[in-house]
Amino acid sequence: MSSPQTPANSEASISSQSHPEVRRRLRLGEVLVKEGIISEAQVESALAAQKQSKGKRLGEVLVDLRIVDEVTIVKTLANRLDLKFVDLNQIQIPEAALKEVPSRVMREHNVLPIACDPDSVTVAFGDPLAVDAIDAVRFSCQKRLLEVVSAPTQIKRFVNRSASISESKEEFEVFLHSLARGDDQGGEIGEDAAAVRLVNKIILDAIRDRASDIHIEPNGDRQLVVRFRIDGECRQYRQIPSEYREQLVARLKIMAKLNIAERRMPQDGKIRFKLGKSEVELRMVTLPTAGENEDVVLRILAGSGAQPLASMSLSPDYLRAIQNLVASPYGMILAVGPTGSGKTTTLHAMLGKVNATEKKVWTVEDPVEITQAGLRQMQVNPQIGLTFSSAMRSFLRADPDVIMVGEMRDEETAHMAIEASLTGHLVFSTLHTNNAPETITRLIDMGMEPFSFSDALLGVLAQRLARRLCDGCKEEYDASDVELAEFSGYLGEGVLSRLSGPGPMRLFRAQGCAECDNTGYRGRLALHELLVNDDEIREAMQRRATTGELRSLAQASGMRTLLQDGIAKCLQGLTDLKQVLAVCSR
Repeated sequence: MSSPQTPANSEASISSQSHPEVRRRLRLGEVLVKEGIISEAQVESALAAQKQSKGKRLGEVLVDLRIVDEVTIVKTLANRLDLKFVDLNQIQIPEAALKEVPSRVMREHNVLPIACDPDSVTVAFGDPLAVDAIDAVRFSCQKRLLEVVSAPTQIKRFVNRSASISESKEEFEVFLHSLARGDDQGGEIGEDAAAVRLVNKIILDAIRDRASDIHIEPNGDRQLVVRFRIDGECRQYRQIPSEYREQLVARLKIMAKLNIAERRMPQDGKIRFKLGKSEVELRMVTLPTAGENEDVVLRILAGSGAQPLASMSLSPDYLRAIQNLVASPYGMILAVGPTGSGKTTTLHAMLGKVNATEKKVWTVEDPVEITQAGLRQMQVNPQIGLTFSSAMRSFLRADPDVIMVGEMRDEETAHMAIEASLTGHLVFSTLHTNNAPETITRLIDMGMEPFSFSDALLGVLAQRLARRLCDGCKEEYDASDVELAEFSGYLGEGVLSRLSGPGPMRLFRAQGCAECDNTGYRGRLALHELLVNDDEIREAMQRRATTGELRSLAQASGMRTLLQDGIAKCLQGLTDLKQVLAVCSR
């Protein structure tokens, strides 16, 4: 994105057309009627509706009534006042500019500073007729003001994001100062109260920022670093003075019911954190690190219900195939991939398809991250001997129809899962393997007899999570010759032509906006590789075929590799090749 350019005529326009008296005399309705954009009758209708609204400006009412869109309004006013219209999605706003106007003023008057130099600041206004907004900005920034005009909703979106970031930094500094002063909060005083407040703020901010993990990293006498993992990527949250190191870790240990005195050995536990009327569960692990430090990692568990299978980013053919698999009366379905690839989420989406009154569904998990009404869910507890395998033995005596095993970690659990699937039960489970064909080789390596599990196995779904392009700022473009050649190499020309359609191949690239924190990405989507067992693959399993041979047979039956599925989603504008290659092997 380009940097914002100050309009050449800005100084002249501010001194003449932008005089307060000129603006006060202008009437939006009259301007729009004179330009032939709306009729007088429409103005009268909007004015009548405005009287019933609570303090809305005429422009807002006109937009609400769909008489005219806001971009047309602000462009018309910009032309009348000889001001430049700026599309905020097409520019890069420097951080220095955002510091020129207080966040309070930005929010109150819906204005956004977009450029600055030592002598001036360029500010985008959503309503150039709002003289009070201009006066407030001019008073607060203490620099020569250069005006431009932008769409009000664009400004609001950018302000909400940029102002919250700016405020959060300022607020955190104020917050730390209050801790140092020992301000009394809720009757608590002293170091313990400071630690409580600090931990609560970190967790609340992590939940607000959609973080999946919190990393607390002490560095001896240097500042303690806190990072959040957001959309699969670690981002620095704050640096905290080192004097809070021991208090912070101790408070978290108390919340997780861990041994405060033990600093030499790793520990793990769980925290139940109250969030209003609801409760969020966090899984905690402590790790001793060099320099007599003790790191803490907190996983924020979903704690919500299952998502629909249709929302799992599955391609239509894969969705139909999985729906057919979960409709089977018995057999085993495996979801595979590395930690954090969304296997549990996908399994619970599958369970949602079979969760019915006439079915008894048992699950054993570590931990129970997703809850569903109707499922009987158990959490493992190795300290008392409650493991996956022992839970499985109990399930088989508890009249199950469907069993979900969180993870097949050992030979005993895998053996029992296979036996259960062969005796009339539908079994779901996960394995840590890189792809679907490799899963079969892994089962053999675990000591499973291929003649048994080849009949039990219904299918294997491999999964990865790639960063999703931000819908608010992604840019469509014509693919270059180099990209065409690269995509053809991965998919083949025939498949590529079928997916991309006639004409030039169109791709999307990240831009960056306030909505996505200028990263160009927001959220993640799943890439899949589905191996459906058939007679040929079953025969190959029984003769212990290589992973390469199994892959060839599966592809001949319609399986796309993770990479191929990712490329198909690039063509749909959901992600880009860089993100696909970051999680898939070539």
